[in-house]
Amino acid sequence: MPDMANDFEVRTAEDVTEEVLEIVRGIVEGWYDEGRIDWEDVWDRMERSVLDDGRGIDMGQDLGSPAILKIKREIRKWRAQG
Repeated sequence: MPDMANDFEVRTAEDVTEEVLEIVRGIVEGWYDEGRIDWEDVWDRMERSVLDDGRGIDMGQDLGSPAILKIKREIRKWRAQG
């Protein structure tokens, strides 16, 4: 189990790294390939994910954080590109 004290906190738009986006893309492809995305479920799945360096991901408590807003924009853009 990841050490919560060392989790990577994703709160700001700058915290949304390419690695974080790749994890989100994998979740969306696997669970929400078509149709509406359940962002709360994506959020929960993100928090159970592990980065390449072994740290967990801490998305915080705010579903409207700058980080999740950036993730949503990037996923919409990615989906539009097909």
